[in-house]
Amino acid sequence: METAARRFHDVSGLARTELDITDRAGVRRAIREFSPSVVINCAAYTDVDGAEREPERALQVNAGGAAHVAEAARELDAGVVHISTDYVFDGKAHRPYREDDVTAPLSSYGRSKLEGERRVASAHPKGHVIVRTAWLYGPGKGFVDWARGRLERGDELRLIEDQMGSPTSAGELARALLRLVEGGHLGLFHYVNPGRTSWLDFGRTLAQELGVENPRIRPVQASELSRLARRPSYSVLSVERFERTTGEPSRSWLDALRRYLASS
Repeated sequence: METAARRFHDVSGLARTELDITDRAGVRRAIREFSPSVVINCAAYTDVDGAEREPERALQVNAGGAAHVAEAARELDAGVVHISTDYVFDGKAHRPYREDDVTAPLSSYGRSKLEGERRVASAHPKGHVIVRTAWLYGPGKGFVDWARGRLERGDELRLIEDQMGSPTSAGELARALLRLVEGGHLGLFHYVNPGRTSWLDFGRTLAQELGVENPRIRPVQASELSRLARRPSYSVLSVERFERTTGEPSRSWLDALRRYLASS
């Protein structure tokens, strides 16, 4: 919201406690009340392991709720922006995933998000933007603030060395979404901070940027962790379509991390 407001957009938002997107009538009322030109849906069931225990709930939010938002936006002739995930892929690729690559989610979470993409596109075929992102972090949320706290306390970090992706700053994603909206671009896009790293090297880089001496970081294999959901071992996303469409270069994951640390 702050990013959009700084670009002189009139922005309103609702917290999860104010609107349950699985309530179709409530979504319609709320969107009619605000009468926006664009609706950006950031609501999601994001507990990846929890979705294995509650697959129907994940589907209800990530697919059903997403469709409600898209339908309500279409009724007002407003655009809709939907956020999706790298977990729609199975991780078997050896180069960054493009938007037209075959999807094959490994988890209930990934399947619910992929179904959300399909329902949004179906509910609002001429007015949707779907953006897949990955390894998202921001103030108080995600890996960076969690790992920074542990590093600064001298706690040990057990970090996965065999899962590759593209760490992405929430602030950078917000700017990318606005670029798509302001340009009137529609369809499916990937947006991450480009480059690839493992959770292990991400943590080591974070420790180096913070100036933490002798950080307690222990490499582990993904298979060593007791997690319900399978994750793709490789989920690097290509941003070529985004950059070609918008003419906007993407900040690398390392540059984005440095920018985030300097401002937080």
